[in-house]
Amino acid sequence: MKLNTRVVSDHARAMGKALLDLIAHNYREEEHHDIWESFTQVCKAGIESYDILTRRMELRLRPSIN
Repeated sequence: MKLNTRVVSDHARAMGKALLDLIAHNYREEEHHDIWESFTQVCKAGIESYDILTRRMELRLRPSIN
């Protein structure tokens, strides 16, 4: 079962915000949005990759009908 796109986006945004909060004091306020966007994209890609890998592993664990 593929992950819901909305769920992935929501979690990626939340993770991006959490990461930005950790390092925001090191950057100017004007840079925060670009940094948050980058973190969000990386988090989304990570969540989607994890989903793909877990589905592959599940397929490998299913017994063959042969």
